[in-house]
Amino acid sequence: MFDSSSSPSWFVSLDLEMTGVDPETDDIIEIGAIRFTTDGRREEFQTLVNPGRPIPYRIQTLTGITDEELQSAPPLAVVSRSLLEFMGSAPVIGQHVAFDLLYLAREEIRPQGYVFNTAEIAKLLFPGSTEYTLRTLTQRLGIDFPVQHRAMPDAEAALAVFLKLRETAAALDPLILAEIVQLTAQSTWPLRLFFRDVERSLPVRALEAPTTGVVLDVQLPASKSTAATLTPLANRQHLSGDEITAVFDAVKRHPGAYSGFEQRPQQVEMARAAAAALDGDSHLLVEAGTGTGKSLAYLLPAACFALRNNERVVVSTSTIGLQEQIIGKDVPALVQLLGECGPPDVQKKLTEFRAVPLKGRGNYICLQKFAQFRRQPILTTEEARFAVKLLLWLRVTESGDRAELTLRQDEEPLWAHVSAANINCFAGPSYYVRNGTCQLMRARKRAEGAHLVVVNHALLLSDIAAGGHVLPGYERLVVDEAHNLEAEATNQFGFHTGQTEVRNELNAISESSLDREQGLVADVRTAMRGEQDPLRQKEFIGGLLDAVAASVQRARERVPELFARLQAFVHSHGESAGDYDNRLLITSSKRAQPEWQNVDLAWENLHVALDLVADGLTRLATGIGDNSANTLVSNENLGAQVQQHLQDLVRLTRGIDAILLRHDEERIAWLTVNRQFGTINLASAPLNVGEVLDSYLFGRKASVILTSATLSAGGSFRYVRQRLGLDEVEELALGSPFDYKRAALVLLPSDMPEPNRLDYQPALQTGIVDLVRASDGRALVLFTSHAALRSTYHAIKGVLAADGIRVLAQGVDGAPDDLLEALRADFKSVLLGTSSFWEGVDVVGEALSLLIIAKLPFSVPTDPVFAARSELFDDPFSEFALPQSVLRFKQGFGRLIRHRNDRGALVVLDRRIRSKQYGRMFLQSLPDCSVTEAPLAQLPSLVRRWLKAAHS
Repeated sequence: MFDSSSSPSWFVSLDLEMTGVDPETDDIIEIGAIRFTTDGRREEFQTLVNPGRPIPYRIQTLTGITDEELQSAPPLAVVSRSLLEFMGSAPVIGQHVAFDLLYLAREEIRPQGYVFNTAEIAKLLFPGSTEYTLRTLTQRLGIDFPVQHRAMPDAEAALAVFLKLRETAAALDPLILAEIVQLTAQSTWPLRLFFRDVERSLPVRALEAPTTGVVLDVQLPASKSTAATLTPLANRQHLSGDEITAVFDAVKRHPGAYSGFEQRPQQVEMARAAAAALDGDSHLLVEAGTGTGKSLAYLLPAACFALRNNERVVVSTSTIGLQEQIIGKDVPALVQLLGECGPPDVQKKLTEFRAVPLKGRGNYICLQKFAQFRRQPILTTEEARFAVKLLLWLRVTESGDRAELTLRQDEEPLWAHVSAANINCFAGPSYYVRNGTCQLMRARKRAEGAHLVVVNHALLLSDIAAGGHVLPGYERLVVDEAHNLEAEATNQFGFHTGQTEVRNELNAISESSLDREQGLVADVRTAMRGEQDPLRQKEFIGGLLDAVAASVQRARERVPELFARLQAFVHSHGESAGDYDNRLLITSSKRAQPEWQNVDLAWENLHVALDLVADGLTRLATGIGDNSANTLVSNENLGAQVQQHLQDLVRLTRGIDAILLRHDEERIAWLTVNRQFGTINLASAPLNVGEVLDSYLFGRKASVILTSATLSAGGSFRYVRQRLGLDEVEELALGSPFDYKRAALVLLPSDMPEPNRLDYQPALQTGIVDLVRASDGRALVLFTSHAALRSTYHAIKGVLAADGIRVLAQGVDGAPDDLLEALRADFKSVLLGTSSFWEGVDVVGEALSLLIIAKLPFSVPTDPVFAARSELFDDPFSEFALPQSVLRFKQGFGRLIRHRNDRGALVVLDRRIRSKQYGRMFLQSLPDCSVTEAPLAQLPSLVRRWLKAAHS
């Protein structure tokens, strides 16, 4: 066994070649190992291994190893002892070597030494890269790697990469390296030995590890020069539609100016309309069909107007992913286009052009909280590894944006401990704000000097809620994916909490588990240890901390009672929601029920307990503020953190109070019992967000452009205008440039049972199986219910597996992004999705050739928000439910054809699209497709014929 008390002198680089990638069923066919030292000594072990069976053709092609070569090779049992003796107790290194060791472990071959994964080390030392394959690393590090997918050359490459990584680690700031060693000393993380060995190998240790264990001044990269805040020109410089058209005409003559440029009249028309809205201080609503190229259509006039007038334009997208696409892909292409084809005055100013992303607080690291995180007396192995990851990332990040990190699922809760969420750094005398290293402050400074600021809807609307203190001032706004704005506004202007959230809020203040104190109280205690204050002052603060911890514990004990009473009330007064969560609208009549008195009493008890916690935090904040002797920089923002927790607690208390005790005609309040887990949540939201948006957003901006592929229903924008509060707005509906007659076939079963019949689900399952067989996978099935999705998944998985078709399901087989990647990678797959899969799915080409919609996407009638808002209409179904469903249906259809060369079939397994009069509105909302109605049994052959014609 490798002696962890001394530095290793020998390492072993190991690589295996196998018959496949399943350690349980595949076998080793080649072993390559190199014993080496960092000063150049080396020994080699290489052998082919007879797996006792033929190897797959693709493995022969990949490695060049043939069955004939392996026939005379020894089996693994013959070479295993020699391999173990060769490795000895030396640390084993390799690219994802732990995966290779799984094959050896199956034969009871287990190295004695520690395991160092070169890919893991590279991710730490080179954060932000998109790939960490052996080939990518050798290219980055300048290592010759001519032969690949053979054991010995791969082991040679891993050895060379390892040595280069050691050199990189040895070049770290000695303070950082010393802290890494100290932070990980008590952990079981194998790489602690890598960093310790690197530190001990240095000829002179420049600085001993600091006694606090924390380097407060992490050396951040120098901030890029931040331009002064934009000041709009006093005299408006106009932008005409003809100038925009001229740019597109120039691109047609020089197609290389914009990658992938296609001549699209719809794009030009939208860009001209956007220019007119910006220049004429007007609002514009644009529906732009798939393939229009709407990003360029609004970015081009926005950039020209901003540069010409030195004025900021804010662009808001639905998700952070789209936000990053605009900044990382669309804006660079736009700059290239303007440089070659833009108006002359814009070209001259192009060097001044700045476009930056701005995200919510939770996306940025807080250096203050990170310093406190590292000062905890004891770090778990996971916490120590996470701290090292962030320390090394901070050396290279300019933004402090978590998007640069690849966080594992188990690291998400740790990020919450160090992010800038729930802390008001600017309210207190933060050391990091003063010295200019606060990453959130840097991001906001960059936004103040930018012509285009790209945000997401959540941040846009949180700026409204914060009174305009989140975003820099702006007069012109572009809202992309505007069909999601109402839902996001409902969320941002609403309130929701549950037992878990209340408990987490209390735990964030004080929590003790396994003799370890965590939370705000623990942070203050840790900070007090480093202070030079008199003992009396420390005892006073310590007493306040004890009081807060005790009041938190009393409040925590009151929480279960309230939620138990709420759950009992929902069970007594709620209606069965079938496949959906059980929700109950809270009204004055519900609060008048006798059983509600039990809820009132439980809330009164918890309310009193929460008030005691708030009183304790108030006294603690005052005590810290009065502590004038406190000079330690890491403690300077403690008072602000206490105030932030106090504000969060007060907001939580008021939110619950408003739901349970008061009736506000302008808000909706409801309770939800999760069907799967039985947990209960409280929520409230504005009855009409359109009024809020009109008063605080659209009515206060000179120009707003709202665009999406789905904004009109039945040929009218009336529904969206009413929902978003848009009174005076220009309208423009643009079709798609795609030839849908050629690209899309819409199939409707003539004999499908109605969704409310018992024989619907069996018919649905049979139809999906037969249709997916006809398309040979390459399919996406959209559901409106998680329960229906799961039922279908279990019914069809085994049947389709017998045909070699893999069935993937949302919420069962992984995260949405992983499922989509699996669909792209393996065409013989069908993906079952709901909720988020109705939009945002972008799978180009044959990987998605069949789209099945199980049911028309009507909202659940018992949904409290839907039910309450329905009452605002004279004809709730026609004016509210139907257009809402049609827009959702159009979003779903948009998943099928993503490129002009795509070809696919849509099958709607909901008979109501033909049996109900309103069904025509769904069909009329689609582009001009080929539509066929036939018995369900005939649809698979129609799908097969349609897709086959794509290759003829």
